[in-house]
Amino acid sequence: MAHRGPSQQTRRLGHSANAEWAEVQDRPFDGASPDLPKLPGRAKYHPMVTVWWDMVRHMPHCVRWAPTDWQFAVETALLKHYFWVDASAGEVKTTAATEIRRREDILGTTEEARRKLRIRYVEVPDDELDDLDVADAVTVQPEVVSQRVAGGARPVTSLASRRARALAEQQGQAGTA
Repeated sequence: MAHRGPSQQTRRLGHSANAEWAEVQDRPFDGASPDLPKLPGRAKYHPMVTVWWDMVRHMPHCVRWAPTDWQFAVETALLKHYFWVDASAGEVKTTAATEIRRREDILGTTEEARRKLRIRYVEVPDDELDDLDVADAVTVQPEVVSQRVAGGARPVTSLASRRARALAEQQGQAGTA
C-alpha cells in the first residue's frame, strides 16, 4: 500500500503545504544587475517603469537570480513600458495587463507572490553586523565609481578595486594551504 501525502518530488518543488521555504536576508540587493536596454530613437522609458525597475533590481531575493532571471525581468520591464505608453494613449489591453501580472508573480515582486514562491525575508542578526571590526570594515569597503543607469547614477565597484580584493583573497588562501 502506498503511503499517504504529497510525494517527495512535489514537496521539494513547493507544491505542498510542507514545502521548504527559501530564506533570504532582508537587506536590499546591491550586486550587479543589468540596465534597461535603450529604446529605439530618442524614446525614454515611462516613469512608472523606471521606478518599478529600481525597486525590482534591489529586492533582497535577487541575490538568488541567474542571468536568465534578469533577462526575464528586463523583458517584463519592456512589456510594462509599452503597456503604459498604450494606456497613456487611451488603449488599455487586458491581455498585456494579465501577462505583466503573471510575470510579476513569477519574479516575486509582491509579498503575496513571494509567499506563493515560498520566499521568506529574514532579519539580519545584529551579531553578524557587530562581527566586523571597524578597521576591517574600512579595508573591506570597495572603491566606488558612478555609472549611468536608467534611473540616474548608481554606485558601482571599480574594476581595479575588485581585482585588488580578489588578489588579496587568493594570497590569503595560498597562505593558509
